[in-house]
Amino acid sequence: MNAIELLETQHNDIDELFMRLERGGGGGEERQRWFDDLADLLAIHASIEEMHFYPTVKAIDTQEVLEHSTEEHLGIKRKLSACLASKLDSDGFKKRLTALKNEVQHHVGEERSELFPVVKRLVDGDLLEALGQEMTSTMAELQKGRPRFDVPLQTIAPMPLQELPAQGQISSQVMPRISRLLALPLQAVGAVQHARALVGGFVEGVRRGLVRRKREA
Repeated sequence: MNAIELLETQHNDIDELFMRLERGGGGGEERQRWFDDLADLLAIHASIEEMHFYPTVKAIDTQEVLEHSTEEHLGIKRKLSACLASKLDSDGFKKRLTALKNEVQHHVGEERSELFPVVKRLVDGDLLEALGQEMTSTMAELQKGRPRFDVPLQTIAPMPLQELPAQGQISSQVMPRISRLLALPLQAVGAVQHARALVGGFVEGVRRGLVRRKREA
């Protein structure tokens, strides 16, 4: 299964879990299991995109799209964290779950319309297959734990598009654990990058204003 096929399979599984939760069937334990599965899958999905897919495809003129995608990931993680902090049978949880679903569906729609077509057209099929294997290996390792509980640590700033070492048999087991340890430092990098962009925009605005005043004078 190549990288895009894997991500699309996860998209479909996520949709199915949202539908189960919204239909309202099942007992309390079953609904809790569905939500735990959904939260874990969203956490894994974001991780393999940020660790492998986004850094690999950013070289094909998708930088702007990917920066927007990581911003959307941040919003999804924050909404998921709010759901994790809510009781499943509360009205607050239902509202937060709906908000989470809407943000996830918006994000998936943009990937399908703006990112995936470009990647399919410009990225070699063999590379997508190899990338899919790396992502599958990381996914299997993350599934051994409870990745949903890592999400609140990832709600400070967007994760930067950092290149990670190619995986071998050992690194495929180590990288997911390292990524948890690096979650806060990486987000600190993301926060600094975001702050620099804001400051740069402010300085540029001031400069343009001064030039305009000079011309008017």
